[in-house]
Amino acid sequence: MTTAETVLIYVRPWNVSQMEHLALGVWGEDVHLALASEHPSVDRCDLAQSFNAAFQATSPNAKPRHLTEAEAADVTLRCRLLRNVKPGLSRRLLLAMEQAIDAVLDETEPKAMLSLTIDSYVMDLFAILCARRGIRFIGLVPSFIKEHFRLSARGEYVESRDVTEAEIDEALATLIVTDYRPDFLVQSPREMRKQMWRLWLRNLPKPLWFALRRLKPGERLNYHYWASQNIARQYWSLWPRRLNGISGPDLAAVAQDGGPGLIYLPLQMSPEATIDYWSSDTRWIDYEHFILELVRRHRGEWRFLIKEHPNLLGYRSRGFYSRLEAEPNCIMVAPKVPSNDLVSLSRGVLVCTGTAGFEAALRGKPVLSDSEPYYASAGDLLPVAALDGDLPPQVEDPARQRRLIAHLLRGILPGRFLNNGTWSADNPQHRQWNDTMVASIRQYLERVDGQGAGGAGIDVARAQTSQSMRSQ
Repeated sequence: MTTAETVLIYVRPWNVSQMEHLALGVWGEDVHLALASEHPSVDRCDLAQSFNAAFQATSPNAKPRHLTEAEAADVTLRCRLLRNVKPGLSRRLLLAMEQAIDAVLDETEPKAMLSLTIDSYVMDLFAILCARRGIRFIGLVPSFIKEHFRLSARGEYVESRDVTEAEIDEALATLIVTDYRPDFLVQSPREMRKQMWRLWLRNLPKPLWFALRRLKPGERLNYHYWASQNIARQYWSLWPRRLNGISGPDLAAVAQDGGPGLIYLPLQMSPEATIDYWSSDTRWIDYEHFILELVRRHRGEWRFLIKEHPNLLGYRSRGFYSRLEAEPNCIMVAPKVPSNDLVSLSRGVLVCTGTAGFEAALRGKPVLSDSEPYYASAGDLLPVAALDGDLPPQVEDPARQRRLIAHLLRGILPGRFLNNGTWSADNPQHRQWNDTMVASIRQYLERVDGQGAGGAGIDVARAQTSQSMRSQ
């Protein structure tokens, strides 16, 4: 009798059925699914129990079993929980989770692991330890291209398929329009106001709510509850934080007033995996501090058009907007202003990993980033240090546009990944989206196996090593 192979899945309470449906589709109904989570209610591998026991027995002075000290430092820096607790406590959490994950991998011996893209030290350690054992780690993340998703652990670019000239033509026709907006962005000023009030109202009870959740036996060290409690406390306010910004004729006048050149700096969601884990430039991790330092460093040289992320209006730490507004070379723009309008007004666009950088590069605008975002190849973007000199002019090059589009499409796959906890097996459309993803993942696995590739886990290890080296 043949023993069924095991696929390990990282789950949270709101996506168990979704991830199981995907895994069974990709690897077949006969595969054994092992579910791991820091949430005991859905943890079938005793990860949470092993972690709590290991934490009690771990000293802050202990050494990692498998991680180098450089890797341990990088995992700590990028995790929104570990970097915000005392060093001794952070060390114990890291080493305890390393031991618990080691035990899970020993017990399950999986052929592969399916996960969300990394957004915590828990998932980061799973990816690293899977790579040590040659276990393929597949992280899932939505794409800003409609009806597509990406395979990526730490945001790294993964060439996933071949693309045709017709696909390039179709994507180019969609993305090059002046009013293009990704699906995940709220689409009108009215929706932005509603989103602002929704974020504020939802955040009001969160510090107390998650503190109470952590009082439940076995949940005190739960990553999700603890990190959510800390972030909610950081952004808590008695009233929504409004952003006063210019638009219309006032904005047009700024571009014609003869002052220093304009750089468009769209704010990104933070803390977020797209900054914490996707950026090779770790200065961005202390996001608000880095933005302020950047603006101040270039007083008298450049003026920065600052626009809030439409989905995050008002959800910043106390005083951030007022500190930005106090900077003489900082121009706050109303969130309703389309991003492409600001691209047109600016000499250049400065991003961490935000997709506004791709949209600007597509139009030939100079884009500055030291973060190596996945949507650009080496040489497509300028270093942030280019602000110390002049910037090249905007040049729209059809051949370059096609090359950028082709690179992007090779790194995404057809299928819609619903990553907001609303997926339901009872919804035929949701199942259809999953089935499309299943076909895409299977074709990707056949492609890399046919090429003799080491698998996504090996790529993850290389990405993490290179990120760590660049951040030192």
